[in-house]
Amino acid sequence: MIKHIFCDLDGTLYRDGITDKDLESIRMAQENNIKFHIATGRVYSHTVSIIEEADVKGYSICENGSYIYNNEGKCIYSGTMNDSQIKKIIALYKRLDYINEQDDVIYFKYDGKIVVPVDASSMEYFSRGYIVDETILERDGYNSLVGNIGILTYDQDKLAKLVREYKSAYGNEFDVYISGPTTMNIVPKGVSKLEAIKVVCRRENAGVDEIVTIGDSPNDISMLKNIKMSFAMSESPESVKSVAGFETPSVADAVKMVIDFNNEILK
Repeated sequence: MIKHIFCDLDGTLYRDGITDKDLESIRMAQENNIKFHIATGRVYSHTVSIIEEADVKGYSICENGSYIYNNEGKCIYSGTMNDSQIKKIIALYKRLDYINEQDDVIYFKYDGKIVVPVDASSMEYFSRGYIVDETILERDGYNSLVGNIGILTYDQDKLAKLVREYKSAYGNEFDVYISGPTTMNIVPKGVSKLEAIKVVCRRENAGVDEIVTIGDSPNDISMLKNIKMSFAMSESPESVKSVAGFETPSVADAVKMVIDFNNEILK
């Protein structure tokens, strides 16, 4: 019996908005005693603004697993970087001679906000909801409030090169991956959507066979490949679809399959 659904936002539930069909599917899931949770790379404030119309009653896993919030907005888990780790990431960024700090922008998911050292308003990713702090790269400390560091560039060769550089230098300490067409993310080892799901499952006394995951991007792979009933969106890269149990054109279609599955068990 499926009791929980963990769903990604961007490219999955949120695609230039949430469709009425998907909104209705969330309501149907919850009416059928299936708790609906969010698992996203976004910070909490952005997550809440997107899902407020959806009446999601479950947890919000944010920043690719660095933070978990309950339905009342209380943080119940954090897996953040220490100052030494953050400074290593910054130091490598600064010494790479092919980096242009105006075009290849490092950003910090810091205390629930996106913080950048330069004005990045010309980049679509930073079109809203970010803070410019020119001191962010030079601080002595970060108060254990950074859960995720990313670098955004429109140069695909640079993006691939950055992943190789950071994996080579710090692959034993961080997970480094491309999370979107223009972004690379860095999180501490052991921080992922899957590990955050495990935290929620322990709190909910749920087993892995009682959950479903839905996603579309490389940062969703951990929560797709380790779950029996997992769904990759039809437009996902092949690397994502290949690890999921099923493919789906929409969240609503996946939810319908889950409800039908439960109904078959109850017959």
